[in-house]
Amino acid sequence: MFKKFAVGICGMSFILSSCVSTQTYRRSQAETATCLTNKQALEGQVAALTQDKAALTQSAADKEAEIAKLKGTYDQVVGNLQNEISSGQIQVTQLKDKLTLNMVEKILFNSGQANVKESGQKVLDQIANALKTVPDKDIRVEGYTDNVPLGSKIQDRFPTNWELSTARATNVVRYLVEKDGLDPSRLIAAGFGQFHPIVTNETEEGRAQNRRIDIVLVPHEVSGNAAYAHSVAASSATAISPVAVSSDTAPSEPPQANP
Repeated sequence: MFKKFAVGICGMSFILSSCVSTQTYRRSQAETATCLTNKQALEGQVAALTQDKAALTQSAADKEAEIAKLKGTYDQVVGNLQNEISSGQIQVTQLKDKLTLNMVEKILFNSGQANVKESGQKVLDQIANALKTVPDKDIRVEGYTDNVPLGSKIQDRFPTNWELSTARATNVVRYLVEKDGLDPSRLIAAGFGQFHPIVTNETEEGRAQNRRIDIVLVPHEVSGNAAYAHSVAASSATAISPVAVSSDTAPSEPPQANP
C-alpha cells in the first residue's frame, strides 16, 4: 500500500509539474507576441520619424533657398531706388521670407488724389522689374492714411479715408498689371484707412509717415489657401432658389471705386 501511495504522489507531482510548464510556456508565448507587436510599432515610429526628419531637412533647405532668392530681390530694389531710399521716401525691409516696401504718399500721389502721378509711375516701374524675379510670391498692395478727415471738396469721390486708401491701393495694382505686365492673379489690393498708423498722428511728420503705400511680398499659399477655402465653402453651400425681392428691400449696388 505504501508503494501505491508513493506512486500516486509521484503521478500527481508529474501532472502538476506538467500544468505549470504549460502555463509558463503559454505565458512566454504571449509575452513574445506582445514584444513582437511592440517592436513592429516602434519600427513603424522610427520609420515615420526618419521620413519626417528628411522632409524637415528638405523644407529647411527650400526655405533657405527662398530667403536667399528674396535677398536678391531686396538687393535689386535697393539698388534701383537708392535716391528715394537715401531721402527717406522709401524703406525696404526683409524679415525672413517677407519683403516689404514702404512708400510715403508724396512719392506716388498728390494730396487727396488716388491717381498715380508721373514720377510715381517711374518708381513703380523700377519696383516691378524687381518683383518679376520672384514669380512664386504674391504681391499685396496696402493703402494707409492719417486720421485727418477728408475735405469737403473731395468727399464726393472719397467719403472717408477707407475709400481713399482702397482706391490708391487699387490704382497701384492696376498700374503694375496694365503698364508693367505683372500677373494679376498674384496681386492683392487692400485699404486700411487710418486704423494702422506706424507712428503718432499728433505731429505733421507722423501723419506724413502714416500716409503711405506698402507693397508686401507674401507666400503664395497665404492667398491661395484663402481662395481654396472660399471655393470649398461655396461648393458645399446648400443651393437656394432665387426669389423676388421688392425694390424697397433690395440691397443697393456697392459704390464703384474711381479709376
